[in-house]
Amino acid sequence: MANAIWKTLLPYVLPEVDKCPKAQIVHEIRRAAIDFCQRSQVWHVDLDYLFYPAGVATAHLEPPREARVCEVLSVRTLGDQPLEPVENFTATTEAVTLVAVPTVDTKMIAHVALKPTLASTGMPEGIMEDWGREIAYGAIAALKAMRGREWEDVPGAQIKNELFEEGIAAAKIRVITGGAKRSLTVQPRSFF
Repeated sequence: MANAIWKTLLPYVLPEVDKCPKAQIVHEIRRAAIDFCQRSQVWHVDLDYLFYPAGVATAHLEPPREARVCEVLSVRTLGDQPLEPVENFTATTEAVTLVAVPTVDTKMIAHVALKPTLASTGMPEGIMEDWGREIAYGAIAALKAMRGREWEDVPGAQIKNELFEEGIAAAKIRVITGGAKRSLTVQPRSFF
């Protein structure tokens, strides 16, 4: 998956804070993207196999370059059998530890939510296309809330922050519903 760079969002942010240095804008775009991804869990992937050599119960997570794990969402066997958290494993943002120590070499699959790192240059293109405007709102809100700057605009910051929060809520809903665009309400059907 190709990465879109942070500067891609400059056209959304720059007109709102035109006197702000571009480097500061890019920093706030990155920070907003980290917050957006952490809170919405919109960026989620299966990591490469977790390998447990016989006698070892912990495997370290290896996220893609320029990304960090926010949360382990699920763990499953190669045969697609889900493991129950606490009963079968515990997880941190760094590793997954099985409750039962494997007696043979074992591989598992971890499905995780990711966020960009502070040193990242971008994030997956699809996420940027779907949620770039909302991420830009978060950056604008942070920039406009900076006291004593030429671009300070506290009421404008509050408006953009509300749009950012609405974006996070919409992303969470899309994640929960699996991307369904229509209502998930089912109407009862009469059989007579």
